[in-house]
Amino acid sequence: MAEARRQHDWHIASSVMALTAEINRDRKRRRKPFKPDDFNPYTVTRPVPVKATVEQVAHLLGAVFQPRENESPCPKSEPDPPMSSC
Repeated sequence: MAEARRQHDWHIASSVMALTAEINRDRKRRRKPFKPDDFNPYTVTRPVPVKATVEQVAHLLGAVFQPRENESPCPKSEPDPPMSSC
């Protein structure tokens, strides 16, 4: 319960700090606005996943990627026709 109270207090304090920083922000030096998460130590930042192709991942792993050119498309790529059950 004490931890939840501490997180709540930090949420309020970080909102006030972000507002104060935003008011005094020089828009020429920092174009990105401040957010409360910038000041809250309890905020968990997750890394943004990077989009990569199969060729790039294969290169990182040291493998050679050779696409199959004679492979037929997936057999279930088209929906089944409707079945009548009268």
